[in-house]
Amino acid sequence: MATVFGYWAIKGLGQPCRLLLELAGEEYQDNRFDQLRAEDVWIQEKAKNPHGLPFPNLPYYVDGDQKLTQSSAIVRHLGRKYNMAANNDAEASQLDMLEGVVIDVRTWFFDLCYQTEEGFKAGLPEAVQRSTTYCQQLNAYLGSKPWFLGDRITYVDVMAYDMLTNWRELEPKVLDGSDNLKQLVDRFEALPNIKKYMESDRFIKPINAHMAVFGAAK
Repeated sequence: MATVFGYWAIKGLGQPCRLLLELAGEEYQDNRFDQLRAEDVWIQEKAKNPHGLPFPNLPYYVDGDQKLTQSSAIVRHLGRKYNMAANNDAEASQLDMLEGVVIDVRTWFFDLCYQTEEGFKAGLPEAVQRSTTYCQQLNAYLGSKPWFLGDRITYVDVMAYDMLTNWRELEPKVLDGSDNLKQLVDRFEALPNIKKYMESDRFIKPINAHMAVFGAAK
């Protein structure tokens, strides 16, 4: 039986989960909830909780008795399930650190996008400056390695890819001086399962919900 993933019909916090599912080649049912036209569909499902989620929320992932919410929990679970997580304590510590950095830069992006128009314009320069600095540090950490831990891709690479491409769409200069990260993005998009997904009609383009200043669903 196919697993089930549920989230809004945007990239948002759910896209790294989808990318991991696609990368692993897992057969899954992609339940998408449209905030603009059918938000009440999720409200009704949340109330009924047909999957028996212990903490009903979006995103959710259901695989038999494994019922998860919280995006970080889902990506870590999928990382462990498909050998895209740490193999030892040293690697776990490195991934924890890298994940924290990626989440920081991702948070600045989303916080900015959900400001008012005035707040967006006022906050953009500082958010770009901070994100550029952190990307340059990630770039140095990556170095000439194909992925952050070396030859083996992990869930943090997937999270980083999603964060980097969101920022690239808003302000490409965030990646100025970060050629290693640009190559990571190209390398990820060239992976057969990812390339196939991005060329399919299942690939989601809107980054944010309809109320966002940038990257909003229409």
